[in-house]
Amino acid sequence: MDFIFCVVNGELTDISESKIKGIVDCVYKRENVGNDIGAYKAAIEKLRWENIREYDELVIMNFTCFGPIYPFREVFEWSENQDVDFWGLTLDEKSDWLESKKYLHYNKSRIHYQSNFLVLRRRLLESKLIEDFFYDIPKDSKYIESGCFYEYAFPGFFEEHGYKGAVYCNEKDDLNYPLLYNPVKLMRKYRMPLVKKRSFFHHYTDFLNNSGGEPTANLIDFIKDNTNYDMGLIWQSILRTCSLSDVVRVAQLNRVITSKFLVSDKSFNSKVGIIFHTYYENLFEEDSDYLVNLPENIDLLITTDTVSKKETIENILSSKDINGSVKVVTNRGRDVSALLVGCYDFVMNHDLICFVHDKKTPQLKPYSAGRSWAYKLKENTIGNRLFIQNVVSLFENEPNLGIAFPSYPNHNVFSTVVGTGWTGNFDSTKNLLDKFGVKVKINERTLCVAPLGTCFWFRTDALKKVFNGVGGQKWSYDDFPAEPNKVDNTILHAIERSLAYFAQDAGFYPVYLYNDKYTEIELTNLEFNKTGSTEMRAWVDKLAMDAIGVDSTCQTNEEVLNRYEGKINYGIRQSLLHLAFAVRCKYPTFWSILLPIRRIGQKLLKIKTK
Repeated sequence: MDFIFCVVNGELTDISESKIKGIVDCVYKRENVGNDIGAYKAAIEKLRWENIREYDELVIMNFTCFGPIYPFREVFEWSENQDVDFWGLTLDEKSDWLESKKYLHYNKSRIHYQSNFLVLRRRLLESKLIEDFFYDIPKDSKYIESGCFYEYAFPGFFEEHGYKGAVYCNEKDDLNYPLLYNPVKLMRKYRMPLVKKRSFFHHYTDFLNNSGGEPTANLIDFIKDNTNYDMGLIWQSILRTCSLSDVVRVAQLNRVITSKFLVSDKSFNSKVGIIFHTYYENLFEEDSDYLVNLPENIDLLITTDTVSKKETIENILSSKDINGSVKVVTNRGRDVSALLVGCYDFVMNHDLICFVHDKKTPQLKPYSAGRSWAYKLKENTIGNRLFIQNVVSLFENEPNLGIAFPSYPNHNVFSTVVGTGWTGNFDSTKNLLDKFGVKVKINERTLCVAPLGTCFWFRTDALKKVFNGVGGQKWSYDDFPAEPNKVDNTILHAIERSLAYFAQDAGFYPVYLYNDKYTEIELTNLEFNKTGSTEMRAWVDKLAMDAIGVDSTCQTNEEVLNRYEGKINYGIRQSLLHLAFAVRCKYPTFWSILLPIRRIGQKLLKIKTK
């Protein structure tokens, strides 16, 4: 005989309630008070001890895990051989959250059984001790109190009263939350049936404090390669409830794709299209070198804004034997409107699209800095034939992947001004998502997961909502500002920053996309710009200057830092530049009013504007 009692802390939709009722015997909805222990306490009060004691075991589990990855049958078969009064699945070490040993159910044990799955047997269930134990716990226990008052009682509190416990994954040599920081070992060694949901959204500072960042990525690979569990179930839940800024980090949603050989020789199942928008006529000759060796069975559409440019482009395509069509679009909304309006039919006729455009970044001096950003975008989207074929294979092998794009630029001024990636566009992006009914977690102070530069691959199904426009009315060129346009803080930049969140809303995750060739450059840049390397960069600069006889007077660390602080972006001049950039992004109207003061500041700081 068994009985399943489901406690819901909070609201439950009719559809969800109907699904749950098809599995459990009773659904009890209550206010979200007291976390999981509050739900357990409420369930026991509802069921009453005299009814609970009719059963041999009371299984207490919460919703904080995915599974079963392996059958629970194996765990219960193990438990049948344990002469104990209670048991759990995993161990963890106690933390002194309350900074005091005087807490409810204190015991001397330094370990505890984690409370996501606990089983209490008849001898303990029939005792006054367990009845008093639950009675003593406050109904409104907070998260930390819940752990200290309830979870930390197992096993020590009950062992001190003469009851015996056991744990399934008895990993006493690894007590630092192995279910979170070493889950693969538990699955390999014990066939642990559950994995923590937190593995997919835990804050990354804690991951780096306790690991090298590998646990979740290894967990995903292990589940895919060694079990029959559907990872799609995990992605469905995580993408619906969690912040992409956390997910992309803990799950290591970076894909390094080789450009040197084919990963798979299978033919594409997807209908693939590449869209290249060109505005700068003098750049297309060079850009077309990327289009020369497109794989077969990929359709190419090139957009531009004038008939004369169209003729020039067609001549270049003909001279290089490139198969593709050229379409003239309205230059109102630049590359973004070219994609959403001009290419709507093309996109809807394909399963997978790569969108790329030429890029000059004319507002940035020197020109080489903008050119290098354009190089990064193109290398990591359409680097060569093999790379493109392997990206298509990536999408076909990862059915929950919806959008892939290069990471942020990290050279020149980008290394200091991009920051979280919102650059003053948070409110406009949030307003856009709200208009479309996209309810995802975003925060101005966390990472903006977005294809800055607007060059990216995407699955058409992942972005249908944004292409179809608000209320399905589609976009028109009139929805975009006319030229001359601003370099930031327009609807174009809001759309750019919204794309990964539209994909998330549709049930797809994003990845940062890297060509193996460019990854070598990226790793050097990240190493050189890493936090804490300020002094090292200053010395690199000093030694280089010494070598050409510019300065050899600085000797101490402090002198070096003071001498080169302007070069490492910590001087007053650079700070004022950062402040100006922030004001321009956040308050564009106020920025225009400040024009006379800006001109004075430019002269004082010797800033060239042309």
